[in-house]
Order: sequence, then structure tokens, then C-alpha cells
Amino acid sequence: MKYSIVNLVGLMIGAVSTFFVYPHALIAYGLFQVLQSVGMIGVPLLTFGANTVAIRFFPRFQNKQAGHHGFVALLVTLCCIGFLISGTLIGVFWDEIIHFMQSRAKSEESANLLPTYFWIALPLAFFYAIGVVLSIYSSNFKRIVVPTLLLDFSQKVVAPFLLIAVWQRWITLETALYGLVAHSALVMISLIFYLRWLKEWHWKPQPAFLTPALRKELWQFILFGAVGGFALQLASKVDVFMVGSMQTLKAAGIYSIAGYIAAAIDIPTKGLYAASASSVAQYLAKDDRPALESLYKKVSINLLVIGVLLFGAAWTSIDELFKVMPNGAEVSAGKFVLLYIGLSRLVEMGTGLNNYLMYYSKYYLYALVSLSILAVANISLNLWLVPKWGIDGAAVATLISVASYNMISVGLVWYKFKLQPFSKNTLLVLAAGLMAYALVFYFPKTDVHLLDIAIRSGLFVLIFGGIAYYFRFSQDLNDMVKMLAGKIKRS
Repeated sequence: MKYSIVNLVGLMIGAVSTFFVYPHALIAYGLFQVLQSVGMIGVPLLTFGANTVAIRFFPRFQNKQAGHHGFVALLVTLCCIGFLISGTLIGVFWDEIIHFMQSRAKSEESANLLPTYFWIALPLAFFYAIGVVLSIYSSNFKRIVVPTLLLDFSQKVVAPFLLIAVWQRWITLETALYGLVAHSALVMISLIFYLRWLKEWHWKPQPAFLTPALRKELWQFILFGAVGGFALQLASKVDVFMVGSMQTLKAAGIYSIAGYIAAAIDIPTKGLYAASASSVAQYLAKDDRPALESLYKKVSINLLVIGVLLFGAAWTSIDELFKVMPNGAEVSAGKFVLLYIGLSRLVEMGTGLNNYLMYYSKYYLYALVSLSILAVANISLNLWLVPKWGIDGAAVATLISVASYNMISVGLVWYKFKLQPFSKNTLLVLAAGLMAYALVFYFPKTDVHLLDIAIRSGLFVLIFGGIAYYFRFSQDLNDMVKMLAGKIKRS
């Protein structure tokens, strides 16, 4: 709940930025998003799998008196190795990368700006990747709020200020990009000081703890985490980069605005995943199947209920949302981007923790083949659909890739653990969402856009939320509502 509250505040700040700032600086915003997507996609390679090692192996290293056997030092060392390898590969193929962007660009701005400033993606990605690893490491101690404030929330504050400054011509675009890099470096440093404050920053390598058997297991998982994780990122997050490099930076900006609205659905997902990942690793280590099944089903239904609630509230008012934006007619080209990306989020939320169950188990190599196939498929789909359908093509490619991967993961979890995330309530939630949308769809409009947004989205929340609460689709969410109601009454 703390995590979601922080992110909801960030969402409100981001909403103001999305509606009233970014449409004024679509090219600059598109460039920001393309450069930042390099770090998001490259995290598994840049960290050399440390982003997954941080959760998967922590139970093996955990011992506060022994400084967790130098686990932090191991994670940072992996990040440095990953960046060295990735940086070398990028340097070798630099000319080919620049030529690809110049030859595929559909506008003069994209052909000039992206190749000129693409080098900024490297330090930006490095600081971001280490920040992600330190944030994940913090989640082992059930500390997810402060890392979120530093890694995500601060970005929602800094980026709009930089873009306003560019829009008003207070600073140049190049200065704003340097500001992004400085911010990511400051976030990384702040996370280090936060871990020191928690007394969980133990910088003393203990190579003697790495027995030959543990070292072998680590290397196997590192290779899986780097290659498999990179494949997963390609299968789900390459869309912004492909739009920016194959269409226009303005198109990337429009795509990102629609994607941002859809990303609101992801707030509870990130919170529950961050809080549950370490429990999954511990239950797997103990082979506690009943606890795994309970967690798997609870996370799935909780996220699906919240996901349908948030996505339905956004989609019922999407036309009015675009009408209140500056340059709304231009930005409304991203309407169906929201639909396709939103549906991909619902698929991911409804299938719950299946990815974590495979990643942190001894069967993690089974996921590598499906990940690789899906990465290749997603890039191929983008190369085919983006020139054909533009930003809608990128969103469709993401939906197909994410849905296919999660269905395969559900099958693998059932095959190996005989666990699945669905129940009769899964279908009831979807049916209730469709019914609530149908009722709101025919509700008359007032043509006062802000009022229509409040009425239509509010009605959807009341109808769907009321049905979900009455039929107890999620006991956890019902208990949370009762708890909050009790606190309000006592106050």
C-alpha cells in the first residue's frame, strides 16, 4: 500500500506532465524516451544478470553478521563486467547502429537528433542499471518505498522540469540530456547511501564463500539472467526504441504518452512483485508448494481485479482525456496504442507470478528457449508491423509477444509444479469488467470534457468495484477496504 500510494502521487504528477507538458515538446520527449529505453531493455546485459541474481541467490548468501558474504560487492562487480562487455560490443557495431537509425528514420529530426545524441544512452543506461540492481537488492529486506521514490518517482519530477525548460527555451536540448544523466547518477549514489543507512551495504568481498559448486551454479544462472532477461526485455519493451528509430521522434513521443496512461495499471503490479519476489525465492528454496500456490493465486486475482478497475476507468474516458490535452488531436493517434498495451498489462497481471516461479527455480533454463524465440518474434513483428501500421503496429507486436510469453510461462509452471493462477473468479472479474464498460458506454455525455471524465470513469469504478466487493473476487482487497474504512471511522 505504501508503494502504491507513492506511485499514485507520482502518477498524478505524471498525469499533469503527460496532459499539459509533453504534448508541447513531443520531439524532445520522444528523444528522452528512446534514450531511456536503451537502459530499460539493456538492464540484464548491462548488469550481467545481477538484477535476477539479487533475488535468486540472496537466501544462499543471507547472513547479516557475515555481511551477507560480500553479496553487494558481487552484484556491483557483475554490473561492471556487464557494462564492459556491452560497451565493447556497442563500440564495435557503432557505425552499423548509427546507419540503421539514419536509414530508417522517417523525419529529419529523427535522422539528425537520435544519431547525434545516442551516445548519451550509454552513461544513462549504466547509472540506471546499477540503480535497478540496488533497488532490487533492497527488496530483499522488504524495503521498496524509498528505492521507488529515488528510482521512479524522482524521474517523474525531473523529466517534466527539464522538458518545460526546453519548451520555454530556458535551456538547450543538449543541456536537458546532460541533466538526465546527472539525475540517474545522483539516484545511484543515493541508493548506496540508503543501503548504508539501513546497515545493509557490506563492501567486503568474500571469495572463499564461493565454493566451486556455488560458483558453477552462479555462472549458469548469470548467463541465463543476462541472455534470458535481455530476451524478455526485447519481447516487451523494445517498442519505443523501434518507433523512435523507424518512424519519428514525435511518433515515439505520442506512443510514450499513450504508454504512460497504460503504465498506470502497472503500479500495483510492481509493488506486489517487488514485495513477493523474495518470498517466491524462499518458498522455492524450502519446496513449500502450498505457500507457493496460495501466493500465486492471490497475486494473480488481486492484480487482475485492480488491473481491470484501472484500465476500464482509463478506457471509458479515453476520448475525453485526449480532448483536454494540448495538441490533443495529434496525440489522439495513440488511442489504440493504449488499448493494445493495456490489454498486454492485463494478461501479465492475470497470470501473476509465473515468470518468477520459473526464474528462481531449478528449472530456469526451460524459460530461456521460449524467451529467445519471443525476443526474435517481437523484433520481427516490429520490423514488419511498424512500417505497415506505425505506432499501432508496435503496440500490437507488444501485445502478441507479452501474451504469448505469459501463456507459455503458465504452461511451464503447470508442467513442472502443477500450479496455475486461475480460478472461477478470473472469468467473473473479466465478465464484470465488460458488463461495467457496457453500462458506462451508453451513458449520455455532457460535452464538458472534465465532467465527462469524472462521471464516466467514476461510474465504471463504482459499478465494477461494487460488484468485485459484493462477490468477494479478492478477499485480500475486501479486507483492505474494510481496514481503510475502519481507520477513517476511527479518525
